[in-house]
Amino acid sequence: MLNPFKRYSEKVGQPPGTLVYLGEDRTEPVRITIIDYDETHYEEEEVQTVEECVPFIDTESVTWIQIDGLHEIPIIEEVGECFGVDPLLLEDMMNPTHLPKIEVYEDYVFILLKSLDYNAEAATVSREQISLIIGPNFVVSLQENRSEIFKSIQNRLRNAQGRIRKMHSGYLAYALIDLIVDHYFIVLDEISERVQVLEEEIMKDPSPEVLAKVNVLRAEQQLLRRPILPLRDVLIEILDDEIPLLGENTHPYFRDVYDHLVQVIQMLEMVRSSVSGLFDIYTSAVSHRMNEVMKVLTIVATFFIPLTFIAGIYGMNFKFMPELESQWGYPVVLLAMLGLGIGMFVFFKVKKWL
Repeated sequence: MLNPFKRYSEKVGQPPGTLVYLGEDRTEPVRITIIDYDETHYEEEEVQTVEECVPFIDTESVTWIQIDGLHEIPIIEEVGECFGVDPLLLEDMMNPTHLPKIEVYEDYVFILLKSLDYNAEAATVSREQISLIIGPNFVVSLQENRSEIFKSIQNRLRNAQGRIRKMHSGYLAYALIDLIVDHYFIVLDEISERVQVLEEEIMKDPSPEVLAKVNVLRAEQQLLRRPILPLRDVLIEILDDEIPLLGENTHPYFRDVYDHLVQVIQMLEMVRSSVSGLFDIYTSAVSHRMNEVMKVLTIVATFFIPLTFIAGIYGMNFKFMPELESQWGYPVVLLAMLGLGIGMFVFFKVKKWL
């Protein structure tokens, strides 16, 4: 998991707009893919430089430029030069810990947001920063790595499914954001299932190992709030300002995304409450187990206290103890102790203490 302050010291003292990648070290090359389309035309090509994408922007078709990787600073600088992006936005783009935001300019709209993915094998949640630069007839998406989160949209474009090939760049931006929000549902569903599994484990065996799992889940749940909650403000600004570059006819679609995000936030609060409840369940289970142990120990001690008292009396070294001279003294004492134990057992049963 990325430490938010791991490499931020590299930026201290640098002028505003200085590009420093603050994410995890990566060695794979950055991949640049162009998808150019309209209702009757589709073209997909992988290129080596951002400059090769510029001719596509001058066409009447919609161009989607995918850049997978933020760690090569020259490519990010090239994005700024080719699309006229403010250096301060490029700086935010290279900081994977930055909160979601939106900036509206005359020629483009910049949206920064986070995608979430759940790894079922490792039972962990991964986050990825995604930046969108939206122009009149183009969208540039920049991701941290080569994830397949937008694969379904690529397939819809290739197969001309739905209305996406008939719409402008604002609708493509909506589709990307909508897909990211839909993934939030998947991640929260998986975490909810983990909560239920942990609850069953706690009831069966409230061990320190289970408590460690609960602590990990609580940390993940807290990290989910950072990418999800600020996105609500981004969508509110889109809906309130009715940004021309996103198109007037996309307003209902962004309203739908906002409604989905509200549901996600409600689910997040439910998950938060459930995770907090796990600690209460764990505490109650541990207390219950301790009470059961103390109950058993108390009953055992209660059984042996009178027996020890009798044994202690006849263990005293007095010379004149009549029972010691009796032929039946020893078996009588043993029978008395046995009867006392049976009587106590019956008494505990009647009181339902056993």
